[in-house]
Amino acid sequence: MRLAYIIALTACFNAAACINSTITDDNYAFTFKYLQKYGYLSKNVVAIPAQRRNDVFRKAFKDFQNYYDLPGDGTPNNKTLQFMSKPQCGFRDILKHGTKASLSKWPKTHLTWHFHLADETELSTAQAAFDLWSQHSALTFERSETPNADIIISWRRLLHYNTNAEVNGALCSVKFDGPGNVLAHASLPTDQAGFVSEVHVDGDEPWHIYVNKHPADKFSLHYTLTHEIGHSLGLAHNRRKTSVMFAIQPDQQYPVKLDQKKRHHRHSTFVR
Repeated sequence: MRLAYIIALTACFNAAACINSTITDDNYAFTFKYLQKYGYLSKNVVAIPAQRRNDVFRKAFKDFQNYYDLPGDGTPNNKTLQFMSKPQCGFRDILKHGTKASLSKWPKTHLTWHFHLADETELSTAQAAFDLWSQHSALTFERSETPNADIIISWRRLLHYNTNAEVNGALCSVKFDGPGNVLAHASLPTDQAGFVSEVHVDGDEPWHIYVNKHPADKFSLHYTLTHEIGHSLGLAHNRRKTSVMFAIQPDQQYPVKLDQKKRHHRHSTFVR
């Protein structure tokens, strides 16, 4: 698979024209895959005429740098690659190629949630995350003891399955990558009848499952669930670093709080 991406990347642009010699082929393969995964680069880039592919790649890389206020001119560099490797959400920044993620909404204000095979501590932490959103929206949440719920949270690893296979299909379309980088992902509401939003949390990461301050070598489950529930409620990523919907996991994830600028969601943003 890695070789395939290197070959595809080589086909897309003339490396000698734009590559910093300190960047390896593996890093360029990672970059190419990353830009596609997060919506900056079309999956159909190999179909673009050869003379335009380099420009398309550079524009995608520059769009990423602009999105996160990173210095650069569209040429891959170590600083941007290091930023791409930070712990983060697996949800796309750009939902459709060339289109910024837009809000989706639920057709109701009372939602049920279920944390599959969770223990009491994990349930309590999930409840705290939902409580944050209920305090700043018109939505109410109720825990379901069965997977028959609007939002289902579960621990998953690598190539993994959905909890509600009947509605969402058996296999999740996005796999995890082991320890590091992607921590979790979730799905936006849709118009599909009986839609279930699934929140998948990477079980290969070192998690602090309590609501108190996390140690430096662990990620806050409370913070991560609050972020992913935001996606389940219809929110895209936010470019403000102070927002809980910022894609990159901050070093300090405690205390967990919603961005003050999101309080207008209290009225109708989450509901059609």
